[in-house]
Order: sequence, then structure tokens, then C-alpha cells
Amino acid sequence: MSQSINLYPLPRSFHLQEGSSVFSPNLKFRAGDEQAQWLAASANVEHRCQYAVNGHSTIENTSSAETMIEIIYLDSVHPQGYKLSWSSNGLTISASAEIGMHYALVTFEQLMKRQGLAWAHCCIEDEPDFPVRGVMLDIGRNKIPKMETIYSLIDRMSELKLNHLQLYMEGFCFEYEKYKDSFPDATPITATEYKQIDAYARSRYIDLVPNQNCLGHMANWLANPEFRELAEHPNGMPTPIGFTIPPTTLNPIDERSVQFAKSLFDELLPNFSSEYANINLDEPFGLGTGQSKPRADEVGIGRLYLEYAEKMSEIVRTHGKKTLMWGDIIFKHPELIPMLPKDVTVLDWNYESRVSFKEHCELLQASNIPYYVCPGTSAWSSITGRTNNMLQNIADAARNGKAYGANGLIVTDWGDNGHWQTMPFSYPGIAYAAGTSWQTDTNVDCVEQLENFLNEVIFQDGSGLIGNLLLELGQYYLLENSSLENRTYTNFLLTRGVTSHEKLEFESQLAMKIQQAFGSPGGPFQLDYQFDTMQVWLEQRKNQLSQLRLDTSDAPIVRDELENAIRLIEHGIGLHQLIHCIHLPDEQNETIQVAQLRSQLEIAMNEFKRLWLERNREGGLSESTKPFTNLLAQYDEKLKGLSE
Repeated sequence: MSQSINLYPLPRSFHLQEGSSVFSPNLKFRAGDEQAQWLAASANVEHRCQYAVNGHSTIENTSSAETMIEIIYLDSVHPQGYKLSWSSNGLTISASAEIGMHYALVTFEQLMKRQGLAWAHCCIEDEPDFPVRGVMLDIGRNKIPKMETIYSLIDRMSELKLNHLQLYMEGFCFEYEKYKDSFPDATPITATEYKQIDAYARSRYIDLVPNQNCLGHMANWLANPEFRELAEHPNGMPTPIGFTIPPTTLNPIDERSVQFAKSLFDELLPNFSSEYANINLDEPFGLGTGQSKPRADEVGIGRLYLEYAEKMSEIVRTHGKKTLMWGDIIFKHPELIPMLPKDVTVLDWNYESRVSFKEHCELLQASNIPYYVCPGTSAWSSITGRTNNMLQNIADAARNGKAYGANGLIVTDWGDNGHWQTMPFSYPGIAYAAGTSWQTDTNVDCVEQLENFLNEVIFQDGSGLIGNLLLELGQYYLLENSSLENRTYTNFLLTRGVTSHEKLEFESQLAMKIQQAFGSPGGPFQLDYQFDTMQVWLEQRKNQLSQLRLDTSDAPIVRDELENAIRLIEHGIGLHQLIHCIHLPDEQNETIQVAQLRSQLEIAMNEFKRLWLERNREGGLSESTKPFTNLLAQYDEKLKGLSE
């Protein structure tokens, strides 16, 4: 790209030309032929352009009597692409499809918002690298957003030219009429609400894809005695490292499991206009080692898995939809790849930057299997994210997905370990994935443009600091230097609470063994915690926070979310200090430290609850805050022991 432009994602090509002109509030529109007129009407061009121009409170120059906006139908343009040219003669927008015209208007709206009415003359030619570009938000682990929260996410996605949304479900987060009496405390999304979300997303050119796990990750269902006998291991799954995992996987050979899954899909899928449905089928821990072992011994675990997957795909097919499913089990049994149903798209997930998508992408392309690459925001199990891991993971997914023919890139935002992250900490990963999936080579190294977009569009921060602050808040894990994967040491520490150095060491080593049992490298637990540097880092982030000048409707909530996240990290620093007796020379200092930690945690927990309810439904909140409640009780017990 020969010149810079105040736009994100950056387009495929942008050329600056001589001169500049100012948009007049008096817009005139021209669409010469019938197809151009249809494009203008279907994408609501006149209203959106006029609204964007009128939204400018300051008019730099109104000497021009009118500004001409010409709409042209151009068959040679990519269906999701557009051409936009601005000169003294006015604005010309060319597209071949409604969706392409929409993306042209998204560009127009963003430039108007960020640059005002005065534009340098320019020409933009643009189209996406990935046909499907989306977000998968976990609503299956504790946190189910309110409707306005989902609508806000959809609006942000539209601004980023994303076109695919999934709300991941594994517990009772959709109100299945047949089973709602079994989950009286749940606050699920109803069928009516899903239809409303579907319509809202569709109006913004976003495909809302139904999502329901139906094999592994069924622990919330199987914890209920009504469903326990459907489990592969009804009494829990023993592990080689001495503990039992609660039932989490359905028994695939039990016809009752198939009928149960069918009842879920039969009630869920009719509420969606999408031609796809995600059946997941990932991480079926213990598959073929419990009640289905005889069948696994007969045909192999891979074939056992595929038999169940085929049954689920057929259920989806009866609803006129195509199947999406995770690829982790397929890659463990590559002999299954040629046997996959032809209407299945494989979702290849990986969330650690140490692992590249390259090998799987090569295999899927060579096997002629449609697939999406699925990196993550790295926000879960971290409080504020893991920025470097996020950037590297998404960049690797985009580069290899583009090189080896992936049809889509879906960034995932999970809710493991309490879903403690708030939405501001997910947006850097969502926005970066949007950029790299729109135009990989153009956007993959544009972190400064990402920060500016967060500042100017998402959070409208007059200080220009929040983009950098969010990315920097996601770097504290680098000062922990922990070998734990897919989470931060601080998150791990807060879920363990007050303990001895020796017990923490034991639990940390156990966590590494569990990681290894679930596919991570494992090895000994390592920690090189930079305590003094962490204190300096913390003060720098507090200073940045104090300077923010946010101007969105939810600005007070965002500020409080950031402040409480910093408070939780600070609490983790203090808890680490207590357990490792850093700068605590005697019992009196230890007592003061515990009392301060208790007071701080009480504030943090109350703020956590309040902020949760600002954006999310109540169901799941008590489960998410259970580690905080336990930690408060531990502080009380510690103070009691110190006073005796």
C-alpha cells in the first residue's frame, strides 16, 4: 500500500491522489441502471450515507452546494468486495452484490467518523481474503449475555466487516422447554430471543450460526441425576494421575444419547436462518473407555466417534443445514478424514502460539476438506488476556489459513475457569482477527492501527490510550514467566487461594500433569515471577487508566471493568507475596497483609458481581464468584490463626 489511511481493517489497496474535497451535508444520489438501483436500495445507501454525514457536529467547509454519490453495478468486483473513489466530482461506489455494497458503506461510515467531512482524494479497491470471518463467544460456561450486550457485539462486528457469529453452548443456556424444569436457577436465551438476535445479525449481514455441543463438554447436563446414565462414565472417569473426572461425555452407543441430542437440535435449530449448525463434538474425554468400550474394541475409537458424528450430521441435515464440527479427534485419527460427510466443514482450533496451524492446514487442503482456522482471543483464564500469545496465534492462523485454502477464520472467546474476563479484554483479539481475516498481509503487522481503531471507534477515547492500555494489560503474564498453558499463573493462584508454598508447588505440578493428559507438552512446573517489576508495571497501568477520556454510552462501565481487572491482578500479586513471604519479615506484617488482601478482595468481588449484572444475566454468577467466596473465608481463617 503506497499511502496510509485512517481505516481498519486496512483495505487491499489504497491510492492517494492529488487534492482534497469536503463533503457537503446536501447529498445527491445517482444509480444509473436497474442493478445499481437495486444495490442502492437493498443496502440502504441513501439513509446510511446521509446519517453518517449528518452525524458530524463540526462541518469544516460547506461551500460546495452538493456532493454527488454515484452507485455503480460492476460485475467484475468480488461479491464481498467494492471500489470506492473520492474526487472533486464526488464519491463513486462500485459493487456486484449487496454484501459488497454494505462493506463499502462500512468503510464510508468509518472514514466519516474518524476523518470528518474533509477527505483527501483517493481510490480504494477492497475484498476479503477469507469468505467467512467470525467470532465464537462462549455462553456455555456461566456467563450468558443480556440482549443489549449481544446486540452491541453484533454492531462492533459489523464495523469490523465480520460476517459470522456463534454463541457456544454446552450447559442449559438455551431454554429447552422439555428440560427447563431440571434447571430452575438458569437464565437462558429463549427461542423468541434467538429469533430476534438472528434477525438483528442478519440485518447487519452477519450469519448467526446455531451451536450446541452434543458429545463431550456435557458435564452440566450429566451432573443432573436425570441425565447421569447417559454418560460414558456415569460414576466419573478415573485418570492415571490419581483423581476422577466427573461425567462429561455422553455414551455414543446409547440410543438414548442420540435421542437426547436430537431433542436439543430439534428445538434449537428452527430458530435460526443460517444454513449451518455447529455440533462441536470436541474433547470427548474417556470416549471408548467406559460404557462404549465393547464397540470401541470392535471398530476402534476413531470409527466409534465417526459413527456418532454421522448420526448428529444427519439430524442437522433433516433441518436443511450443513454441519460444522471441531477437528481435534479427526486429527488424532486421520484415517477418518476421507470418510467425513461431504457437507461437513472442519473447525481447526489451536490457542497456543507455540503450535502452528500449518500441519493441519496442509492436511485438510490435500484432503479437499472444507475448513476454518479457529485461533483465540487468549482472554479466558487470564483476567486481562495474554496479548503476545493472542497476536501470534491469530497471525499464524491467518497466514496458514490463507496459504492453504481455509474458507474461514473464526476467533474464539471462551469462558474457562469462571469466565472472569469482561468484553473490553476480548475486543483486541476480535478486532485483530477481523483485520487479519479481511486482508491478511495488509493487516497482520498493523498493531498500531489496531490500537487506533480501539481508541477511536470501539471506545472513543479522547486520550488515545485505551488501545495501548488493553494490549499492555494483557502482558502481565510475561512477568509471571509461568509454564502453565492456556491461562495465567495469577488466574490459577486466585482459584487456589491461601495455601502453603509447598502445597501450591504440588498443585502446580499436578496442573502440569493434567495439561499433559489433555494434550499439552506437560513437563515440570516453572515460575520466574518478577515481583518488583510487576509492581512497576501495575503503577504504569493505573496511570494510563487515570488518563482515559471515554465517550461511549457505556464509558463508566468500561472504566470500572478495567479498574476492577487491575484490582484483581494487584490482588494476585499480593497473594503471591503472602504465600512466598516476600517483604513480610514478621507475623505483624503478615497480619496487615492478610487484612488488606481481605478488604481488597471484598471490594473486587462486589464490583465483579455488579459489573457482571450490567452486561449479563444472573445465572452462573454464583458459580463464577465461588473462588472469591472461598478465598474470603480463607483470609478470615488465616486472620483468626494469626490472632491466636
